[in-house]
Amino acid sequence: MKKILITGANGFVGQHAIHEFKTHGYEVFEGLGPGSHPVHDHQVPFNLLHYEIIRFLVDQIKPDACLHLAGQAHIPFCENDPVTANDLNVTGTVRLLEAFRRHQPGARIVTVTSAEVYGHAPQGHVVTESDPLSPTTLYGITKQAADEASLAFATQLGLNVMTARPWNHIGPGQHPRFVAAAFARQFASFVKGAPPEMKTGNLESQRDFTDVRDIVRGYRLILENGTPGNAYNLASGHLRPIRDLIEGFSSISDIRPQMEVDPALFRPTDATPLLCIDKIRETCGWEAKISLEDSLRDILQEQVELLES
Repeated sequence: MKKILITGANGFVGQHAIHEFKTHGYEVFEGLGPGSHPVHDHQVPFNLLHYEIIRFLVDQIKPDACLHLAGQAHIPFCENDPVTANDLNVTGTVRLLEAFRRHQPGARIVTVTSAEVYGHAPQGHVVTESDPLSPTTLYGITKQAADEASLAFATQLGLNVMTARPWNHIGPGQHPRFVAAAFARQFASFVKGAPPEMKTGNLESQRDFTDVRDIVRGYRLILENGTPGNAYNLASGHLRPIRDLIEGFSSISDIRPQMEVDPALFRPTDATPLLCIDKIRETCGWEAKISLEDSLRDILQEQVELLES
């Protein structure tokens, strides 16, 4: 049985990744972030700020593989504290890769970055992995640096490292500060009898939403079939206005809320670049399978159950 270390295992994506890899026969070691407490032998404390702890874990576990999810993913945090964001996302990634280079150089590693590394793209242009990286946010800049450092560990130092560049992913377990879960929480309150009224920002901006369960399946397939030194886009390949989330929840719940635009929430209309997924499809056999409707139904059901409990 292959051993895998999943960093950031107690996060939204981490919990789904644990299930994905266990289901496919891996012995999973869960790297838990600061403030979390291990409750069984396969949970280990993990801190990107402490190199000696990372080295000790890699040396003791000797994983055959690593899915590196840990880091700071909240864009406002990166804007408010870019020093810590850089230390976590960039230097923390280098610490992890160096630990593997010293103690487990044959392991296969996927560093998860973000499609934010591409920044803006001309309208109608479909972004491939060979497009230049030109992030427009501090978060994206940290992810670009982590991405390029990871690929350098492969091309220059010989590690079996690949990077994954996903777009927005949604699904059960996501924090309500993210848009799909935030909308689902409001609709859950409507289902339980609250007045169906909601304030929104700009609903016309377009995003590519992929179910997190499809995303973690992609990470596994990259780990198993990807080529070291390569980056892989992950996305559904379909841009949708944010309005589609509300329309989806309305259809599922049969509730049509009265909506009011809140100027404090309003941002100018924009669209994320459309990603080409030919590379991961051809190399790893991956494409998104879970429909937006099924994702939204599961998210809403979870929020209703949380209210009931």
